[in-house]
Amino acid sequence: MKFNSLLRHLLSNFYPFKFFYQKLNNQFVRDVFVAQELKKIKKNSLILDAGCGSQRYKGNCSHLRYKSQDFGEYATDLKKSIDTSYQDLDAYAYGSQIDYIGNIWDIKAKDNTFDAVLCTEVLEHIPYPIDTIKELSRILKKNGILILTAPSNCLRHMDPYFFYTGFTDRFYEKILGENNFSIKKMEPVGDYYSWMSVEVARTAISNSILAKLILFPTFLYYAMKRKTPVSVNSLCMGYHIVAIKN
Repeated sequence: MKFNSLLRHLLSNFYPFKFFYQKLNNQFVRDVFVAQELKKIKKNSLILDAGCGSQRYKGNCSHLRYKSQDFGEYATDLKKSIDTSYQDLDAYAYGSQIDYIGNIWDIKAKDNTFDAVLCTEVLEHIPYPIDTIKELSRILKKNGILILTAPSNCLRHMDPYFFYTGFTDRFYEKILGENNFSIKKMEPVGDYYSWMSVEVARTAISNSILAKLILFPTFLYYAMKRKTPVSVNSLCMGYHIVAIKN
């Protein structure tokens, strides 16, 4: 464990290791995407952080009127997964007041309340993702902005609140369209090759030093592969979406 901790520190702090670390961790690109889109929202707009968890992006909403929603019941994983701690996931904590406590598919807010809704990495943790999108449409004003991210392929996490491994671009096109949204932007995150590099790295980090040495050339092979339209269409890690309520 001490070696793995040292390896993670090396990966996350020293270039060129840092380059590969950030390449492995979707959180970096997600943070940039969310921060940029939040900055574009008009000052003093009313925004709901739906499924806010630890309220990671509250600090990016200082120019907005920020409200939060979560069910507030997750504590720790019941079914464990292969080590994912190198991803530096936020601690899931409720250090701040939650404005709307309850199910995301049944938010106690009036129709057409919010100018914007932020929903990041939530859909895989709820049993009714389609009902949730319908609910987010209900509480948004006309021309309201939905900033949405979710995986298209992921391992078990936050069990027992883990219901889907991900959603495709076709899911968003159909379900957002059926619920009065127009997609303004939909960006795939990663591709087949980057996914393979992540999984090889995950396997190496969670195993012996010998495994790390054996798998390192395979990791480099996938990490250095160039992204293509076919590799993205085959498999990506998730989608970043901006949609407007019609």
